[in-house]
Amino acid sequence: MKLQRIAAWLQFDRSLSFALIARVWQAISGPITMALLVLTMTKLEQGIFTGILGIVAIQPLFELGLGSVLIGQAGNVIGRARGQSNSHTLANQLSESVAQGSLPDLARVSSWWFGSIAVLYFIGGGLMGWKVLSGDGIVLIDWRLPLVLAIALAAMTLAISPRVYVLEGGGEREHVYRLRLWQAVAGSLTMWLALLLGLKLWAIVAVFAVGAVFQLVIAYGARAQRLLLRPPGRPTASHRLWIAQIAPLQWRTAAASAAHYLASQLLYIYVLNYHGASEAAPFGLTLQATVAVQALALAWAQTKFPLIARYQAQGERELAGNLWRQTAIVSSGLLLLALCALAIAVSGLPLLLPGWELRFISPGLILVLAVGYLANHLFALQAFYVLSRGAKPFVVASVTGLLCVAVAVWFGGKVYSVPGVIVAFSLSMACIALPLHSWAYLKFRARVNKSSATKQVGEQGSVER
Repeated sequence: MKLQRIAAWLQFDRSLSFALIARVWQAISGPITMALLVLTMTKLEQGIFTGILGIVAIQPLFELGLGSVLIGQAGNVIGRARGQSNSHTLANQLSESVAQGSLPDLARVSSWWFGSIAVLYFIGGGLMGWKVLSGDGIVLIDWRLPLVLAIALAAMTLAISPRVYVLEGGGEREHVYRLRLWQAVAGSLTMWLALLLGLKLWAIVAVFAVGAVFQLVIAYGARAQRLLLRPPGRPTASHRLWIAQIAPLQWRTAAASAAHYLASQLLYIYVLNYHGASEAAPFGLTLQATVAVQALALAWAQTKFPLIARYQAQGERELAGNLWRQTAIVSSGLLLLALCALAIAVSGLPLLLPGWELRFISPGLILVLAVGYLANHLFALQAFYVLSRGAKPFVVASVTGLLCVAVAVWFGGKVYSVPGVIVAFSLSMACIALPLHSWAYLKFRARVNKSSATKQVGEQGSVER
């Protein structure tokens, strides 16, 4: 019973279990992957390997946060339909029919955006990769074709991702997260096999090919066909649906997402571009571990985001607020513990595997980086909650703070290399971006609480009359 109470407090369900197992698998498989990288590659090759991964990972700069908007909108569609059903069988059928009609429309009208940005991503990523990886010494290693193929595969997954986002927000979280778990396992096994076979940079292409196959299965499998199939006789939605429901949120989310990417996702690219692959390599390998840790913590919030959006749409504000607070506490604590454990593990490498510590940054810098990651995590949690209510993101506060971080990170990386980019990121994120966003967030919560109190008073007055 005690374990059941703990699980209930943590809001642990099957969908969360699949997502967390996938992140735990990445945390377990990560050290194996890093060991194989050290054993099968030179320091220069390791730097280029991480550089290609970093360049392919610029995808969020083009997606501009639309995925979170679609998940939230799909959750609101289902929540409103169920909230209007009043638990009657016929009403349930009608509301589900409305939801099933709206979800295909949502997936369809968002596809044009994703198709367009997939093309732009392929061109922009290719040009950026060519520029960054064309430094002295790197020309001796064949990185061009692996880079192009990896970006092409990532662009294909981006083009079909709106169906996955709508499927996730529309109530199929467990199905989506189960397949993503198998994708994580298959990707790791593919990476290990490719590295052991001496494929080196081609291991990246193999992993992205596996990811593309799983994305196709999720987007066009039986579950997706059933949920996203348009009901017979229903007229096709026009782009007015996009203009009315998505665009008001999207441009704000896009601005905040672009600024967030420039502030937090180009740390390694700056060092690689200004100081070369050999100097950047230890930072890149460390970032692989820290990004896995951050993803594990953020998975707790991401899996609960559609559910919180549904509660908000159904008018269950207190339930949504309690779930969000528990999610914030657990995920933030998990992030801190994991990053501290990583710093301890790296500090023990000289005793266990002498020389391997040179492939990572120092434990002290990892702890400094942890400060920035925690601030970044709290920033993301606040943004998740605002989106779950269908509210507009805080453009001014977000963009102002994050652009300050972006400038600081660029300057620190250009002038002071790895220590400069880490210190600049952590200080500016914790002292500028998070306080500005928190100020806007607290003002938003005050308005929401005032509005709810006024509504309750009005309802009580109506009952008394």
